[in-house]
Amino acid sequence: MAAPATPQGAVRLRDRGARSCLRNAAPVAAQCIDHVNLSVRDLDVSVDFYSRLLGLELKEWGENGTRWGILGARDRFYVCFFEVPSGEFHQHDIHINHVGFVVDDLDETVRRIHELGLRLEFNDAPIAWPRSRSAYVKDPDGIMIEFTNRFGGGLD
Repeated sequence: MAAPATPQGAVRLRDRGARSCLRNAAPVAAQCIDHVNLSVRDLDVSVDFYSRLLGLELKEWGENGTRWGILGARDRFYVCFFEVPSGEFHQHDIHINHVGFVVDDLDETVRRIHELGLRLEFNDAPIAWPRSRSAYVKDPDGIMIEFTNRFGGGLD
């Protein structure tokens, strides 16, 4: 169920009195997500994993005190990485819960995931949501990756 908008246009999940620090003004006109930047323990392992899983090529890499890399495919998306060798993933702390990608054929995606030697989370099977289906895998650092058959889970 969608949360009702307040008279000022801000979305409020519950009336707890919590508000962001933003003033009432026109929102930024973002068109879509351009990239996600992930902190990873081993840049080489993560670049290999994501390039094989998503069919992306290494576009740029370097080191400026921290090793970093950018994978991508023009007109699709980019995934950026910063290496944090001593980093730890904390499932029950503030973190990215998962990163989602839309695919044309979820069953074919699951077949390819299995061919890559990965198993899906949640009993190695896709999950049927009310308006979509999704399959989940974890990257080498424990970050969940979702593949779904409907943009936005079919909300619009």
